[in-house]
Amino acid sequence: MKSGSYLKLQKSCSSLWRTCSINAVLRFSSPRLRPEADTAAVWTDPYQRCLTQLTVSASTSSLLPSCRIQHCLSPSSVPSPADPMSSNSLRSNMSCDHDDSLTEEHDFCYDVIVEKKPVDVDRSEQRVFEEATLIAKVESVVKKTNSFLETTPINCRMLLYQFRWKDDVLIERFYDGKDVGTLLKASNVSPSPGTPLPETSGECELCCGASESVVRFSCDTQVCPGCFDDYLSGKMRENGVGFVICPGFDCSELIDDAAIVKYCSDKEGYRRLVLNSYVLANSQMKWCPGVGCNRVIEVGWTPRETFTRTVECDCGKKFCFNCYGERHEPVSCEILKRWNKKHQDDSETTNWILTNTKTCPKCRGSIEKDGGCIHMTCRQPGCGYEFCWICSEPWTDHSYNCRKYQQDTTGEKTEAEVEFRRFAFFDRLYSTHKKSIEFNEKLYAKVSTMREVIRNMDSSRSLLDLDFLNKSVDSLLKCRTTLMYTYPFAFFLKDNSQKAIFEDNQIDLEKAVEELNGYLEKENLECENLTKLRQNIVNLSAYLEKRRTALLEHVRQGEEHDFWSFL
Repeated sequence: MKSGSYLKLQKSCSSLWRTCSINAVLRFSSPRLRPEADTAAVWTDPYQRCLTQLTVSASTSSLLPSCRIQHCLSPSSVPSPADPMSSNSLRSNMSCDHDDSLTEEHDFCYDVIVEKKPVDVDRSEQRVFEEATLIAKVESVVKKTNSFLETTPINCRMLLYQFRWKDDVLIERFYDGKDVGTLLKASNVSPSPGTPLPETSGECELCCGASESVVRFSCDTQVCPGCFDDYLSGKMRENGVGFVICPGFDCSELIDDAAIVKYCSDKEGYRRLVLNSYVLANSQMKWCPGVGCNRVIEVGWTPRETFTRTVECDCGKKFCFNCYGERHEPVSCEILKRWNKKHQDDSETTNWILTNTKTCPKCRGSIEKDGGCIHMTCRQPGCGYEFCWICSEPWTDHSYNCRKYQQDTTGEKTEAEVEFRRFAFFDRLYSTHKKSIEFNEKLYAKVSTMREVIRNMDSSRSLLDLDFLNKSVDSLLKCRTTLMYTYPFAFFLKDNSQKAIFEDNQIDLEKAVEELNGYLEKENLECENLTKLRQNIVNLSAYLEKRRTALLEHVRQGEEHDFWSFL
């Protein structure tokens, strides 16, 4: 052992590991280990490497004075056969059987290596605003700008909206000799005087009814409070921004904030529209589309359809900021739009047949796909043939080369035939994954049942102990969605050396997706040993995430260095 490389922990600290946030890999040097310990260990090969994954809170660093921390996990940091702590020396000195003597206090030695968790969405270039925070920001900009303009807040806000909230540009134009009234003419409105609207008795010009209280405008138009409320609500719905002009015929005077707040019943709606005028004018801001979420996301880049960037709100909603649609990395918004148009032009019936039904290559019986995995087994009596759903080749020694489009080298087909067959190839793969996503979503119900069965068999297991099941389905769906969108990307991608690397990454992701999918769809998973089950699922999920990250990083590098070109 290397001096200072190990850390002594008491077994009494095991409850601490449940509340961790940093992934770590620890090497046990104790001659007696307990796989079922509360640390929820995930074993890879207890004799060859003796590695366990668990979580360690950053706040526990003061408890680990002699711990050697490495910020990345590389193959060199894994014990080698020559290491005295691995291989035969461990094989002879270790026992993984349950030992009742471990209930006593024993010292354990660990070599702690911190492994950086994969980041699903990079939030370093985004900022999430709560409504209250954004209102304070808007009011600050208005106050600062109005210190130069010296007009009413509604006039100042209207001008800021007109200049896309670029206060420096507005102030510069103002000092060029343009007064507020002249600047507002560009928006076809007249400035608000900022004085309270008087009330008197008379006839409402909207409902034509007599009223003891009508609101009079500077153009002598008068309306009753009820009609004024309806007018304000209707105009706000129509405009989508917090600016309303006088209801009088041929009058364009802005109604002041104070009047709107006083007579409009939907005050919260008006406040949101004020914010909306700020958000709509800023291309780097968008409302979160999550249900019931009122947050705004601001990014540090200029949105364009030539690439896609996924953002994540504090509510958990993830979406493509550039096109405001569902996340669709790696394909750009522009290419996806072209793909969707081409995809929708085809017959829905033909797509359904290609995606859902085939004949068994051996017995020629009709087969319908009812799961997400592409490893098919014919259930016709006496058959049982196993094959790939995509290429229909035997599953034995299947290489996944069917994911690569093979160019027609014979020259016998017309250009139109070649283009149709090429599109049909990528469309079939895209549609297959799209259908598989629907099947994979059903796995949530399966793992939920598994959790209940496991807890009934072992009441000491909490839902937190079994959370890896749900997380594995999350990873599967996310990675299969990414895989689905790689095919529109590949369809329009021109051939070059980088495309070959992309296709290799694509195949690696395909293999990882199908391996985890196939494992989760196995029958009677809940009957497996829990330690082995957790080990298999966590390892498969971690590898899957790494393959997805590798593919997306390569695409991002291509965008930065401009080595992608599209048809």
